Amino acid sequence: MAVHADKLRWLFWLRLRILTRGFRRNRSSLIGAIVLLLLVLFFAGWAAYGTFAAYHYLAAPANSEVLYLVLTGLLILWIVLPLLEFASNEGLDISKLQLFPLTRAELMVSLLFSTLLDIPTLGLLLLLGAVVVGWAISVPVAILTIVTMLVFYALLVGVSQLVLALFMRTLQSRRFRDFSIIIIALFTASCYLIQQIALGGSRILHLYQNLQAGNYSPFLQWLPSGYAASAIKQAVLGNWGASLTSLGLLIALSVVFLYLWQLVLERSLSASEAGGSARARKQRGQQTLTRPVVRAQFIAPTSPASGNLWDRLVSPQVRAIAVKELKYFWRDPQMKVMLFQAIIYMAIFIVGPLLNPNTSNFGAGSRYILYIAPLVALLYMSTISLNTLGLERESLTTTFLFPVEPLRLLWGKNLVVFLFGIIELVLLVGVGAYVSQAWFLVIPLATLGLAGMGVVLGCGNFTSVFFPQHVRQTQRGFRATGTTSQSGCLRGVMSLVMLLVTAVLVAPVGLAVFLPYIFNAEWVWGITVPMSLAYGIAFHQIVTRMVAPRILDKGPEILAITTRQ
Repeated sequence: MAVHADKLRWLFWLRLRILTRGFRRNRSSLIGAIVLLLLVLFFAGWAAYGTFAAYHYLAAPANSEVLYLVLTGLLILWIVLPLLEFASNEGLDISKLQLFPLTRAELMVSLLFSTLLDIPTLGLLLLLGAVVVGWAISVPVAILTIVTMLVFYALLVGVSQLVLALFMRTLQSRRFRDFSIIIIALFTASCYLIQQIALGGSRILHLYQNLQAGNYSPFLQWLPSGYAASAIKQAVLGNWGASLTSLGLLIALSVVFLYLWQLVLERSLSASEAGGSARARKQRGQQTLTRPVVRAQFIAPTSPASGNLWDRLVSPQVRAIAVKELKYFWRDPQMKVMLFQAIIYMAIFIVGPLLNPNTSNFGAGSRYILYIAPLVALLYMSTISLNTLGLERESLTTTFLFPVEPLRLLWGKNLVVFLFGIIELVLLVGVGAYVSQAWFLVIPLATLGLAGMGVVLGCGNFTSVFFPQHVRQTQRGFRATGTTSQSGCLRGVMSLVMLLVTAVLVAPVGLAVFLPYIFNAEWVWGITVPMSLAYGIAFHQIVTRMVAPRILDKGPEILAITTRQ
C-alpha cells in the first residue's frame, strides 16, 4: 500500500494544531506541560548520560548487559506506564482519522508520528539516542544501530498501544481509575525505599558482578528488546549474519504488533458502544427495578443530659460527621492515598535505616525514631488538616445542608484526623522505645505529639475557614496530573506558611520537653508535661470556637472556592 508524504505532513500538522489549541484554551495545562517537560529533560538527560558512560567505558560484557537491561526496562515501562497513566489522546484517535481517505499504512505511520509530540517520548528519544552514540564505533555499526533503534521505537509504540486497545474498556472503568491513582501515588512516595532496597549497602556491588558475569543476557535475549540488543552486540563483534538475523526478527515483530494494533482498533470501532449490548442494558434495567428503596429516617437529636456517658463526651452529630469522614477517606482514592502515605512515612523512617544500618545513625540503642516520632505525626496531620473543608470538593455543598452546628462539624473532622495522627504517633513511639529501650522518654515525647496535634488542628481549622483552597480532582495522564496555577502553587505557599506558623506555636512545647532532658532535670517534666497538654487543648478549643461561627458568614465564599469545576 502506498504512503503519500503530503498526507502524513498534513496529519502531523493537524496533530500539532490540536495540541497547541488545547494549550491556548487551558493555560493551566500549558504550565503543567512545561513542568513535566523540565522534569523529563532533567531525569532522562541524566539517565541518558549514565547509560552512555556505561556503554562507552565499561568493559565487555558489562556494557552489553547494560544495553539489554536498558532496552528491556524501556519495553516494560512503555507497557505498564500507559496503563497507569491512561488518558485520551486525540492524536491516536482512529475514529477521527477514519474520516480521511487514508490507507492502512498511512494511518499507522501517522499514528506513529503523532507520538513524537508526547512529552514522555522525548525522554525515550534521549535514551535511544544514548544507545546510538554509545555504540557507534564505526559507520556501518552506527547505521545499523540507528535502524535498530528506529524499529525498536516503532515496536514500543505498537506494543503499548496494542495493550491500551485490548484493555480499553477496563481502563475506562472507575475502579481501575481509582486503583491506578493509588498505585501511582504510592510508587512516587516509596521511591526512597525502592532506592534503598535496590542500590543500598553492598547490593550495587552484586549488580556490577552480575554485569561482568553476563548473567542477564541469556534470559533477556528472547524478548523483543533482546533482539534489538543482540543486533547491536553482534554487529560490534563483527557477526553481521547474526546481527541482521536479530534485526529481521525485530522488524517482523514490529510489523506484527502494529498490524494487531490496527486490527483491534478497527474492531473496537465496529463493536457496540461503552454501554454494552442490549442484553447487558436489559440486565442493568432489571437490577434497577428490583433494587430496594431505602427510605430516609429522621433521627431526633437527643440532649446531652438524656444520653449515656459516651453521648455526653461525644455528641451524636460529631460521631456522625466522623463516620462520614472515615467513609469519605476510604471511598475517595485521592483521600485514600493520604492514608497510605502515613504507612510510607513510617516505613521511610523505620524500615529505610534498617536496610542499611551501617550508613545511618540508626542502630541498637539509638533514639532516632523516638526523636522524630512527633515530627512525622505532625507533618502527616498537617497535610490533611490545613484544608479540611476544601478536601471535600463538590460534596461540601451537601455537608453544609446538614443541620449540624459549625463547631460540631469541625470537631467531627478533627476527631478523624486526630485518630490518624494518634495511631501513627503510638506506633512510632512504641517502636522507638522498644529499639532504644528509652522508656522514660515515652511520656514526654507523647505529650509533645499530643500538644502539637492540638496546635495543628487549631491552625487547620483557621486556614480551612479563612483561607480555603480548591483541590483539583486527580486524573490520569501526564498533562492531567501536572501542577497548575489554579490551586497548586497558592496551596503550596499557604501550606508552607502555616507549617512555619505551626512550628513556632509548637516550639514552646518542644522546649518544655527537651530542655529538662538536655540539662538532666527530668523532674521538671512533672510541671511541663501537664502544662503542655493544657496548652495544646486550650489552643485548639479557643481557635476552633472563634472560627466556627465564621462558617455561617463565609459559607457562600467557601463553597465558591472549594466546589468550582
